[in-house]
Amino acid sequence: MIYTTLLILARDLRRGDEFDLHRRTRTAAYDAVPAGRESVRVAFTDGGLAYLPADREIRVSRPTARTLCATA
Repeated sequence: MIYTTLLILARDLRRGDEFDLHRRTRTAAYDAVPAGRESVRVAFTDGGLAYLPADREIRVSRPTARTLCATA
């Protein structure tokens, strides 16, 4: 899997995005869901969720392509 590092707003989080939150690396289980006027809800693959300001900038590692595995 090839990853690209991006700086995005919390409202643009997608399923599979990896990012740091509270000194832990988290992976989004689903796309960010609006929660009120200025917040989004993000569920994690390992359980739990977080409410974040929608306009908060987050550095994510996003999977962009799959690499092929060659066998001899």
